[in-house]
Amino acid sequence: MARVTLNDIAAELGLSKFAVSRALAGKGGVSEETRARVAVAAERMGYAKQAPKPDSFELHLIFHDHDPVNSELAMQIQSGVQYEASAVGVPLRIGWTHDPEQVATLAQAGSGVVLFGPHSPEAIEAVRRTGTPMVRVGWLDPLEPIDQVMAADHEAGAAVGHFLARLGHREIAYVHGTPGFRGRMERLYGLRETAEIEHGMIVHELKFPENAQFAAAFQELRLKTTGVTAFFCAHDGLALTVVSELLRLGYKVPGDATIIGFGDFSAARQITPQLTTVRLPGRDMGIASVRLLLDRIRLRDRSIGAAQRLYIVPTIVERDSSGPPPSGGDRR
Repeated sequence: MARVTLNDIAAELGLSKFAVSRALAGKGGVSEETRARVAVAAERMGYAKQAPKPDSFELHLIFHDHDPVNSELAMQIQSGVQYEASAVGVPLRIGWTHDPEQVATLAQAGSGVVLFGPHSPEAIEAVRRTGTPMVRVGWLDPLEPIDQVMAADHEAGAAVGHFLARLGHREIAYVHGTPGFRGRMERLYGLRETAEIEHGMIVHELKFPENAQFAAAFQELRLKTTGVTAFFCAHDGLALTVVSELLRLGYKVPGDATIIGFGDFSAARQITPQLTTVRLPGRDMGIASVRLLLDRIRLRDRSIGAAQRLYIVPTIVERDSSGPPPSGGDRR
């Protein structure tokens, strides 16, 4: 059977090839009624849009420019995006901004966008309104119709619960630092799912501003219980603070307290004891985001019309900051 062309659709509808082309490409110059007629006819006639040649389009990677917590993860994401774009011969431009108008301008200049960092809902909506295909590496509102690539935060927290249970811990503190971040909450929910529900452990929460001292929150916790023997921290930076403060208070790590971080960034291997942590697959997330974006642009799988959620699985890296609890729990 011969492939359906733009000319075939134009002849079917009594339109020009130019109008059909612009309607299918989502460009201006045609009415919404014409655009809808062309879309229905193309679907009915089995029209398959040809993939653009690699040199005919360009991808944009847009970072939020005020994101110090995720700076090392951003480098890993960039490495993966650049690797995959180069492997398939697709030009790539990289920008840094948090301004919704600037984000939209960058998105409009490309054929597809990878958006990373704590971008505002306004910035995400600004990209969506341009009609440029987008993959968000970061959190979205529930059921938001945008493709997303993320680490499996909930699953990682659940794995840490199993890990601490196998070591014999019965009482855990989850260290938020500043509360309210979606990924941190997902890790907490996963931790509780296994630690509390499956293993009957007790999970406490430590919340405090990032620039405040951990020691005050810890001393407040010790007024309630002295049984905490393990700390799961929302990111490696917090874990370094916890290790430092506990050592200063006279605790031994891991003899008196197990510390687990999240991220596995360079500092995790530069302290003593080296940090047990959850390794984020940042480079793989970058690679996956480009593949998902190109699939969307080229319509390789026309059966998937809904937005997709792609979760990349982290791994627990066991080092020197974790071990079994002291007999009798915290004796201080």
